[in-house]
Amino acid sequence: MTVYTLFLYIGIVALVLTFTLGLGLSKKREFVRTHLPLWFVQYFVGALLVFSGAVKVVDPLGTAYKMADYFTLLLPVLSFMKPFVVPFGLLMIVLEVVLGINLILGHGKKWTTSLSFLMMLFFTFLTGYNYLTGYIPQDVSPFATGQWVAFNENNIRVSDCGCFGDFMKLLPIETFGKDIILTLMTVFLYIKTENLQYVIPEQGKGRLISTSFWTVAITVASLFNFYFGLPWVDFRPFAEGRNIVVEREICALDQPEVLLTYTYKNKNTGEEVKVNNKQMSEETEKYSYLWKTKDADGNKIWETQNDKTEEEVLKKGCDSKVAEMDASKQHSFASQGYSFLVVADDLSKSSKEGFKKIAALSLAAEKQKGIPTHALYYYIKDADADGDYSDDLEAFRQELGTAFDFTQGDEKLVKTIIRSSPGLLLLHNGTIVKKWHHRQLPGSFEELAEAYIQEPTVDLELELAIQDYMPEGTKHGFFCSVDKVNQGDFGQQELDLVILDGNDALLRPLMDENTDLGVTERKLKVKLSKNPQLVPSNPNLKWIPNGILDQKGQAWEIVSIELK
Repeated sequence: MTVYTLFLYIGIVALVLTFTLGLGLSKKREFVRTHLPLWFVQYFVGALLVFSGAVKVVDPLGTAYKMADYFTLLLPVLSFMKPFVVPFGLLMIVLEVVLGINLILGHGKKWTTSLSFLMMLFFTFLTGYNYLTGYIPQDVSPFATGQWVAFNENNIRVSDCGCFGDFMKLLPIETFGKDIILTLMTVFLYIKTENLQYVIPEQGKGRLISTSFWTVAITVASLFNFYFGLPWVDFRPFAEGRNIVVEREICALDQPEVLLTYTYKNKNTGEEVKVNNKQMSEETEKYSYLWKTKDADGNKIWETQNDKTEEEVLKKGCDSKVAEMDASKQHSFASQGYSFLVVADDLSKSSKEGFKKIAALSLAAEKQKGIPTHALYYYIKDADADGDYSDDLEAFRQELGTAFDFTQGDEKLVKTIIRSSPGLLLLHNGTIVKKWHHRQLPGSFEELAEAYIQEPTVDLELELAIQDYMPEGTKHGFFCSVDKVNQGDFGQQELDLVILDGNDALLRPLMDENTDLGVTERKLKVKLSKNPQLVPSNPNLKWIPNGILDQKGQAWEIVSIELK
């Protein structure tokens, strides 16, 4: 969905409300002709505020983190607000939804329109200034206008406004344009406040009761989505049911497209020529004189004017945090079977009780099922200020009985994976089976295993012969011929078997002990399980982790491998 289709849907809702609530509650027919545009704007702004707030209610911490970006990256003078972003974000969410509901119901007229205007003015300032930072290099003061440069999207301090949480991302210019339109609409509503259509009469306490009810309800709902538990709806690439490896590889396929326009100046005549990288690639001969032409002394006549280079982003590409789940972290999430991933922000401030419960679950899982546990964290306080954090990490592990390994990651990454510190993920071959807030952990591993851990089923058994070994990055590719199908239905004569680093049990039969390289001409018996969840949403991705993606687009994950 784009902001344009969203506006279309909100407009349809506003039209329906205009011809139901607006006309239905109108007591004077002469108001119909003069007030219809006003009522449409009233319901449009109200519905948009409710929707915008609702997608934030399910993830209040996401809004808080975005406000932290605004206060630290965009307006460093307000960095003192960072410790208060959670209550501030919660206040903004509640205010947004309640104002939207009050606009639709026509309650608190002057207060509602005044606060709506001030809120939109605040957002317009933030998003407008954020867009202008595209002209301001990172180390340049906004007041030093003489040092501003041509617009460069990479200079923009906050790439996404967070206006609709993680449900929908907007470009900075789209955000700014949206906020200008809404600000103008709220000005119109403020001027015409007395003519807003209302549902509950001014007499009595109906309006006060309604506003109070929605304020309490939205506040409680927000708290349940971060303080007492995880978001009810997860729009991030780390949602349950998604495979981290597949999401990462799909993101890697979505590369940005940037048009760079260079300016060349003839040092003899002063003539300037502009040419972009696309023209240089497609019409090389035509523009080759710019870098080939030289004077009598052998010096280039055309000089590049670096300060005039312009950059235009034609396609932004994927900027998801899932791209940061790289080789340094792959051991923690790409195991063939089940595994636990513990995620925490600042270990010094994380729930110790939560870590103790997770440690007990981890110990029981290792003993009963051989399920490994890994941890990903952002920061731990250097207690003795010696610059060495390893002793602090070891002391933390000893205190809480966490026997698993810890890998450090980016702050935004760990906060994106799960809105809890600590939080627990149950993974199977990189797929997120279940996520738990530290306040909602299962009482025992037995309870967890009964609900979420299943014994693998064998749907396909093949006898293969390795023909070629194709390593690439953190994955090992084996091109195999199919000698025999012992179980299941498989029509291919050849296939690509992919196994990721860290799966030693799977790789051991396929690798040379001395060189750590794949060995060809070995005969294998491979058991596989069909898993539709692993089928990539992008057809350009032709493989899956620890398994086979056949020519029909079916995903088969490895259950076991043995040499014949």
